[in-house]
Amino acid sequence: MEIALRNLIENNIEELQNEIYPTNAPEGATRPYLVYTRISTKKIKTLEGIQNKEHLSFMFSIMATRYGDMVKIRNKVEELLLSLPGKYIGEDGSIFVEDIDINNVTEVYEHELKVNRGIIDFTIYY
Repeated sequence: MEIALRNLIENNIEELQNEIYPTNAPEGATRPYLVYTRISTKKIKTLEGIQNKEHLSFMFSIMATRYGDMVKIRNKVEELLLSLPGKYIGEDGSIFVEDIDINNVTEVYEHELKVNRGIIDFTIYY
């Protein structure tokens, strides 16, 4: 799922092409970029046992020096995520996205990094 989401964003949001990083960005990054972290994983279990389905929660942090740039990119990422339910994603189109919950959207200014952080906390069901 992680690779599928990365590829989807890079192929649809020009500002984030080659600017997506797991957990933290390289020191000195100046262009707008996205940092992501998986914050929870739930394996689906039925009476038949563990199913081949999961509910994953991620936190996406869109970082930009200009507030307006961060908001614009954050909105694009949120719209892209909201368009996924009912679609197949992934390089071979093998991941069916059943649903997405946007748990929270917020923002903060990071004084040490001197960037605006737009946060999207979401859960994807597949």
